[in-house]
Amino acid sequence: MKNAFALRATTMAVAIAAGLGCMNAAQAAVTITLQPDEASSKDVFVYEFGVPGVFGIPTPARTTNLDTATLDALNPPAAVPFGDFLGTSNTEPLIGAGGQVRAHDTKTLIQFDLSFLNLTAAQVGSAKIGLYAVPGLPPFADPTMDQPITTELRQVTQAWSETAVTWENRPMVSDPVTSTMQNGVNQWVEFDVTMLVQAWLTNPSANYGVELSQPDIVLVDGVPAAGLYFSSTSADPSLRPYLSVTAVPEPSTYALMAAGIGLLGVIARRRRAV
Repeated sequence: MKNAFALRATTMAVAIAAGLGCMNAAQAAVTITLQPDEASSKDVFVYEFGVPGVFGIPTPARTTNLDTATLDALNPPAAVPFGDFLGTSNTEPLIGAGGQVRAHDTKTLIQFDLSFLNLTAAQVGSAKIGLYAVPGLPPFADPTMDQPITTELRQVTQAWSETAVTWENRPMVSDPVTSTMQNGVNQWVEFDVTMLVQAWLTNPSANYGVELSQPDIVLVDGVPAAGLYFSSTSADPSLRPYLSVTAVPEPSTYALMAAGIGLLGVIARRRRAV
């Protein structure tokens, strides 16, 4: 559903100057933002805690999918609208039923359809993924200036289904590609994905999205801190996860522009001579 995407393009800077015998061209940079809604998105978080009934989810959380459509189909529905959020957390492991080591951990999976960009890798100057951080839910605390959390971004290397992925069957991922530090809530958390977007535009079949996770346990007043973010179901479209790409024209574009401006200069001189 391409028309369900919020697609914005903004010219950031265009400056072309011409004079007799010289020309200066400042690169034109256009920022394109993909910010899909629930119907067009692919985002979900998986959750590890093997206790049936937690948060009103009747099945063990390791095998429960927390996508909006899946949670809405539960009877009764989950007590907490987890499908409205994405999240990351890292806590001390516990010994669950059957002797399994389990923790109260979450990871987010998110993937953007790059076919909307209509760009080549060479045209990508920079790219970033942004998620809007909101206050957390118990049993988690929010990161603070004194106790920030680090969130790592990894490339997903296998296909996954938004409505079927769980903690148990989550896809394989790469080593960390980048990371960012979050020191509060009600703010954007952003990740530099320039090299990933360039690679995906070169080889679209390798785009399985990214995974967000926390490498460290951070305690705020003895309570584990976690990241909670609006998902693509946010009622405010401007706060949904986004991919923002700043693109610049290829060198051939400037060559054509230079030739055109040079021709205009020749015509002007001939007119003055007449």
